[in-house]
Amino acid sequence: MSRWFSFLAEKIIHSPKKIISLVLLFTVILGFGVTKVQVDLGQGTMISHKDPIYKATEEYQDQFGSDTLFILLSGNQDDFLSTDNLSAINKLQERLVEKKEIQSVFSYYNIIKNGTDQATNMQLKMKEQLKEVVEKAVREAASSGATPAQQQEVAQKAQNAFLKKLSEQNGVNLKALQEAGAPSIQNEKFVKGLVLDKEGNLNEMFKTIMPQNGEHALIVMKIKGGIPYDKLSDITEDVSDITNEAGLKNLETNISGTPKIYGAIYNSMMKDMSIMLGLSLVLMAVILFIVFPVKWRLLSLPVVLLSLFWTIGIMGYIGVPMSMVTMAILPILIGLGTDFAIQFHNRYDEELKAGKSVKEATMQSIKKMGPAVGIAVFAMTLGFITLLISKVPMIQHFGIMLSVGVIVSYTVSLLLMYTVFMLRDRSVTSKAISTSSKMEGFMKKLATFTVKKPLLLLSIGVVLSGSGFYIDHSLKVETNIEKLMPQEAPELKELNELRKIIGSTNEISFILKSDDVTNPKVVNWIADFEEEQLKNHPKIETITSIATIVKEANRGEIPKTQDEIETILTQVPGELKSNIISSDRKTAAVSFTIGNIGMKEQADLLSQIEKEINPPSGVEMNPAGSNVINIKSVESMTENRHLSAGMGVIAIIAGLLLAYRRWKMSLYPVLPIVLVVGWSSLMMFLLDIEINPLTAVLASLVLGIGSEFTILIMERYQEELENDLSRDEALIKAISKIGRAITASGLTVIAGFSTLIFSEFVMLRSFGITTVFDTFLCLMSALFILPSIIVLVEKYKPEINKKVS
Repeated sequence: MSRWFSFLAEKIIHSPKKIISLVLLFTVILGFGVTKVQVDLGQGTMISHKDPIYKATEEYQDQFGSDTLFILLSGNQDDFLSTDNLSAINKLQERLVEKKEIQSVFSYYNIIKNGTDQATNMQLKMKEQLKEVVEKAVREAASSGATPAQQQEVAQKAQNAFLKKLSEQNGVNLKALQEAGAPSIQNEKFVKGLVLDKEGNLNEMFKTIMPQNGEHALIVMKIKGGIPYDKLSDITEDVSDITNEAGLKNLETNISGTPKIYGAIYNSMMKDMSIMLGLSLVLMAVILFIVFPVKWRLLSLPVVLLSLFWTIGIMGYIGVPMSMVTMAILPILIGLGTDFAIQFHNRYDEELKAGKSVKEATMQSIKKMGPAVGIAVFAMTLGFITLLISKVPMIQHFGIMLSVGVIVSYTVSLLLMYTVFMLRDRSVTSKAISTSSKMEGFMKKLATFTVKKPLLLLSIGVVLSGSGFYIDHSLKVETNIEKLMPQEAPELKELNELRKIIGSTNEISFILKSDDVTNPKVVNWIADFEEEQLKNHPKIETITSIATIVKEANRGEIPKTQDEIETILTQVPGELKSNIISSDRKTAAVSFTIGNIGMKEQADLLSQIEKEINPPSGVEMNPAGSNVINIKSVESMTENRHLSAGMGVIAIIAGLLLAYRRWKMSLYPVLPIVLVVGWSSLMMFLLDIEINPLTAVLASLVLGIGSEFTILIMERYQEELENDLSRDEALIKAISKIGRAITASGLTVIAGFSTLIFSEFVMLRSFGITTVFDTFLCLMSALFILPSIIVLVEKYKPEINKKVS
């Protein structure tokens, strides 16, 4: 390895301009990759395309659409039922359904239109049937010897009985409708007779779509499946524009629903991330000025931005998209890349101050820091790559992007930093500077204290870490995306206002498949299953399916024959029917509306419902839909965090054992960071910070960031042992020399992430707080716990054994 780094140093020393040319060439090539990067915020980033639930969801959304967007109309009954507004709503729906992103549109207009069509057909049939019934009754009365007056009375009774039976079957007062005149949308008297009873209350079929007895009305839109989150804001804006142009009179409109929420989340995260990214760079610059007193101390910032550009370019070529989780990697890579550059810069500056020439300083620095930082990057990559065990694609992408990012940052920093030094200092004459900086002096005092009190420091660390591991199971898990977004967001307030009017908008949906879902055997099983679920699970508020529609139209009972079911379905508006059963009658949707509960409670409820599914032969029922994917993916994110952390520890130890071939060298850097994982849990508990989709991956970050700090200190300790220093002297010098760089890099990472604390987005804010504290804890563990472990383990070794063995 030393030979390879010596070769690299020779190339940088003698051909710096060629190195610059190669870097520029790769930058141009990778620039094309940047143009290929896709932003993917859809459900494909949350669950594997091979997962049965993903496939079921695709089929479900192809048939029935995805999330629901609502237009809430507010006004009074007369305005809702006016001819002008009904005509305007009809035209509005026609324009909305023309949009390719909208699967279907349904409102009270469709029920009225369906009712007028049925009434028209019914009047024709009714006249014929009524004539037959009356004529039959009169004939029977006449044959019994009834007088003309008695025959007329029988005829009237037969007519009344016939109308009553029809009214019960159709749920409306047909006699009143007859008196209202010709059935037509333009006949306001007829429309009111269809929608309202004698007391002015809504008839049963309108109560759901016109809540609070007609003070409001809903236009319900099903968005097509597979629409990425970054497109949802455009859809809601288009719907708003179309609604404003509809010409509705005396009706207030408000657009809300989960698509609008997801669009707001995307916009909020993009806005926060861009602002925080800029602030991060400013704060990093300030920190470098304060704690890193070297020439061109800000050089690391442009170098790391170039590294980030390369990383994004590689992502474009290998097809890894930017998602809601991978976007959070950008400040991480800036922090880690700055860290690598600072380490190289610090060692070069140290060698110059020791009196070496520019060429000698470059050669010595690359030979020493190249392998040391390289091993640290190797360990970090092993820790990050274990995220691939996650079942969630965006977490897998997080691990890939981190791994590629740190390797690229290391490579670019190693090449470019020393190349710039060679070009900058080629005419500089070095001379030894014996005075140490204030920061170095402070580090020396800190290291001296550590080697004198190792047992005390290690005991405190172990006790605090043990407490953290003990209470880890008590940490709150918050995965409800609405509680993780800005709580003052207008979109969230609108949705909550909508829920006050119409009830919950949360759904858990299932796709049901059979040879014929309208078969009475199938419909009866759905009805029985729904009754069982309503009885067993109070969190379920309502259920929508073919069974509920048929029961409502048939006085609460399922007809015995398929012909009767088919007759009822012909009376259901097509726009509503298309959201429940497919046109070929082989697929049906069953949707459970549930209360506003967290994702963990939703996951528990979904699991219980799944266990209770026991359909008859030939019937298959599986969970599907965007909310089911949210539930399943978030569950995987939070539950696998311990597994990925454990795998990360094992991977790093195995990697270091491969590099060093000695157990102690493999364990020394890892043990302090395992303590940090426990400290992190304790910190989250004390600060009441929840586990969310971002903070769930922090254990892997802790392992990566922390192992780099500890490996660099251990490597420098080894180097000083080789210079014939005693154990304590070697530790003190290692910490005083490299501690400055580690502290500077740690503080720049902390400064970068501290900006996220001020985000309005709860998920980003929690991520920022935990990352700031975790980075600080990693720094403390490297400076206090690692030396304490080395001192205690090596305490009884003879002085001849100066190297760690």
